[in-house]
Amino acid sequence: MKLNKIVLCSFLSVALFSACSDSSKKPSTNVAPDSPQMVLSANDTATVLRLTNDFLELITSGRVDDAISCLYILDGDDILPLPTEQQEGFRELWNAFDIKGYAINSFTFNTETDTQVNYSLYLKDPSTSRNPPAIKGLIEPIRRDGTWYITLANLEGVQQQLQRESLND
Repeated sequence: MKLNKIVLCSFLSVALFSACSDSSKKPSTNVAPDSPQMVLSANDTATVLRLTNDFLELITSGRVDDAISCLYILDGDDILPLPTEQQEGFRELWNAFDIKGYAINSFTFNTETDTQVNYSLYLKDPSTSRNPPAIKGLIEPIRRDGTWYITLANLEGVQQQLQRESLND
C-alpha cells in the first residue's frame, strides 16, 4: 500500500510538471536581436581550412619563410604583415625542430574578426607515435572585404586557451 502511494505521488508530480510546462514555447537564444551576425558560406569554411592547411604544410615541409609570409597581425582596423621581430621568433622556433606533421584540432567561427583555429605541429610522426610531442598554436583568421587573412592570436588569449587545454589533458 505504501509503495502504491509513492508511485502515485511520483506519477502525479510528473504529470503536474508536464502540464505546467508550455511545450509551445521556443527555446530562447542568448543572441541579442540587434547584434551583428556573421554570414558564413561553405566557401568561407573551405577557404579558411585551405589557408590553414597551406600554412601548416609550408611549416612541415621546411618552407618557414613562406609560412611566415602567410601571417598577419591586426593593428586597430589595419591588417599588417607580421613585424620583423615576430618573424624572427617564429623562424627560430620552427627551424629549431624537425616538424613531422600537423593536425587542425578545432576551429570556431564567431565573427569576421573572431575566428579561431587551434592546431598542433608534431615533433614525431603522428602515424607511428601514439601520443607524439607537439607544439600547439592558435591562429585567428580574419575576413576583411571578402578576403580571409591568417592573423596571430592575441597572446593573452592563447595563454588562456593553452591553460584550459592543459587542465583537460
